[in-house]
Amino acid sequence: MTIIVGITGGIGSGKTTFSDQVLKRGLNLLDSDKVVGGLYKKPTSGFLKHLNQIGLGGAVKGKKINKKYIASIIFNNNKVKTKLQNYIFKFVRKQRSLFLRKEIRKKTKIIFLDVPLLFENNLSKEFDILISIISTKKNRYKRLKKYRKMNKDLFKKIVISQTTDVERKLNSDIIIYNDKSMKDYLHKINTVLNKIVL
Repeated sequence: MTIIVGITGGIGSGKTTFSDQVLKRGLNLLDSDKVVGGLYKKPTSGFLKHLNQIGLGGAVKGKKINKKYIASIIFNNNKVKTKLQNYIFKFVRKQRSLFLRKEIRKKTKIIFLDVPLLFENNLSKEFDILISIISTKKNRYKRLKKYRKMNKDLFKKIVISQTTDVERKLNSDIIIYNDKSMKDYLHKINTVLNKIVL
């Protein structure tokens, strides 16, 4: 039986670092953010058509998509945001299903899925083990400002659109706190992986 592990947490909490450690061990992982990033980088004709239909055509130049333009609109327009998210969620869900089917067919012992909006989309039941990465908003913003040049207003809007750490703590099997040094965080990640990897 294949064990399916879900990794989640708020934006800037440290999910990518966790996923990197999983991949370093040669384990199988699907990163939802990378799936979405791939869609934006190499958009399908269906995605480009959808952007035009929901009023986000101004973000498209040729086959390049301006994500900052999209962000400036969707966090002030819930109707457009919902239409965009619904399309992306369906796309990611399809890629996740393909990944799961492939790994289960191969009888892979354990697989990981990095899913930022796991609880928001009621996906808990799809996983055997749920891991939440928890970090203070202050530390999360510091990371995002440094590595993504994110401004505070956008950070606040994203945080409001995501579930709370209280819910993550209540509904997860494993909690990893990421508020100290990188060395401390890596030690915690690898301690957890040593326990769950067969």
